[in-house]
Amino acid sequence: MNLIIEKAKPQQAQEILDCIKKAVTESDNLIVTMSNLKNYTVTEEKFLIEGYNHSKTGLMLVGVLDGKIVSVGTLQGNDINSKSGHRVTLGIFVLKDYWNMGIGRQMITAMLDYCVENPYIEIVDLDVRADNKAAIGLYERFGFDRIGYYEDYFKDQNGNYGDAILMALYL
Repeated sequence: MNLIIEKAKPQQAQEILDCIKKAVTESDNLIVTMSNLKNYTVTEEKFLIEGYNHSKTGLMLVGVLDGKIVSVGTLQGNDINSKSGHRVTLGIFVLKDYWNMGIGRQMITAMLDYCVENPYIEIVDLDVRADNKAAIGLYERFGFDRIGYYEDYFKDQNGNYGDAILMALYL
C-alpha cells in the first residue's frame, strides 16, 4: 500500500467534500451530519482549505491511495494570541473500505509530527464516541490521555444521544 499524505489543496475541494459525504453515510462516529452538508458548497470547502493552509496552527491533510482521497485529517487551531492559542483539536476519518489498513495511524502520525515541529502547539485534544473502542485504543497508543467524560455529547438525526470521551496529548 502506497498511501500519500499531503496538505489539502483548494482544487481537491470537490473530492474532499464527496469523501466527507461518503464517510458520514458509513459511520456514526463523525460529528458532522448530512444535514450539515446539505447546503455546503465546493466554494465553502475551498475557502476552508485555504484557511487551514494559511493558519499558524491549523492543518488539513488528505490520505491518497491509488489517486483517490480515502482519508481526511484536520488540526483545528486557534488564534495564537488567544488564551487557547497553544491547543489544537484533532479530527480524522478514513473511508470504511479502508479501515484496518493502518491509514488512520499514518494520518495521525503525520499530524502529530506537524504538531511537534510547530512552536505554537503544546496540546492536541479530541473527543471520541465512548463506544468507539477502536479509535480510543488508537489514540491511547499515541499517548493521548482520557481527561474527561461528557454524557449526551453527540445527538444523531434520530434524536439518540451518545457519550464522548475527551482526550488530550501534551507535547
